[in-house]
Amino acid sequence: MDSAVAARSFLAALCGERPVHRPIWLMRQAGRYLPEYQAVRARHSFVRMCQTPELACEITLQPVRRFGFDAAILFNDILVPLEPLGTSFVFTEEGPRLEHPVRDEADMAALRTFDPREELGYVAEAVRLIRRELVGTPLIGFAGAPFTLAAYLVEGGGSKDHRRIKTLMYRRPELFAALLAKLADTVASYLRMQIEAGADAVQLFDSWAGVLAPADYARFELPAVQRIFAALADTGAPRLLFVKGGASHLESAVQSGADALSLDWTVDLAGAAPWLGGLPVQGNLDPLALYAEPAEIARRAHAVCRAGDAAAGHVFNLGHGILPDTPLAGVEALVEAVHAYRTEDVLRLAGETHRDGDPRRGREHRQGSGS
Repeated sequence: MDSAVAARSFLAALCGERPVHRPIWLMRQAGRYLPEYQAVRARHSFVRMCQTPELACEITLQPVRRFGFDAAILFNDILVPLEPLGTSFVFTEEGPRLEHPVRDEADMAALRTFDPREELGYVAEAVRLIRRELVGTPLIGFAGAPFTLAAYLVEGGGSKDHRRIKTLMYRRPELFAALLAKLADTVASYLRMQIEAGADAVQLFDSWAGVLAPADYARFELPAVQRIFAALADTGAPRLLFVKGGASHLESAVQSGADALSLDWTVDLAGAAPWLGGLPVQGNLDPLALYAEPAEIARRAHAVCRAGDAAAGHVFNLGHGILPDTPLAGVEALVEAVHAYRTEDVLRLAGETHRDGDPRRGREHRQGSGS
């Protein structure tokens, strides 16, 4: 896929237009399922790959070269901003572990305020390197959302029941809210740095917010997310929000200030569209569908595309990250199916055919037609 077409289709869809070419990228597309990634990983630790701009650049580009995705996403980890806060963590076979979890006021007070340009400059340099190499293909920067980062900080790593972080929320709501606000400011500065370095869009990953009751998400996490997106409003970069298990949080997500919402596979795209306030969507194929036969992958991909036609704009994605042992043939079949997707409805609803034969359906056309 030509990089100019990729840029046009991805960014157009996020602006609420309807390009005839359905853009596709996958969460965690740069990583463990690729043999070329494994070749790099055999020589370097995960932390070294994250902290070395040249390695992060190479890994980011690998899936774009192989599959022709319409956007790249920066190779990094959501926990990277935690270390400059004054916490240290190690990656184990069971996942990341923090040596000194945040459990009380003293731990909270010990968290530092830092300038990401100074403490995380290697991330900005990786973005600059990638931006030069992509030559037109959009680059997505990212960060973890406040509750997800707070969960790691308080739990000391991953958790099955999130007992410590939710106990903090129930017993000390004021301290919990202060922690989320602190993390929101950190994330906003971190994402701004990525945008300034060349990221075309940024996505906020709230991997654990699905464990919150809707009222608690609206009370605590929504203000923190709004704080981040409001701080980035002047950048002009599309701001994307993904909440895993977030079907019950759609009303709050619409109020978050996001320019587009990434939905997991438990949400019916077509059914949710009327409730999304005209926001474009990303998603939302079950990652395990990539283990199916090519014909079944194509059938399910086209079903997601048809559902996405009901939204203001649609970028094809998985409903969560691609799994480490995903068959490469499954990814190839998916990209081919999505790029081949065409329907008479798309052409009929486009409302305008450009001289290059590329139909577009902008937000102004939809509003003007009363649809």
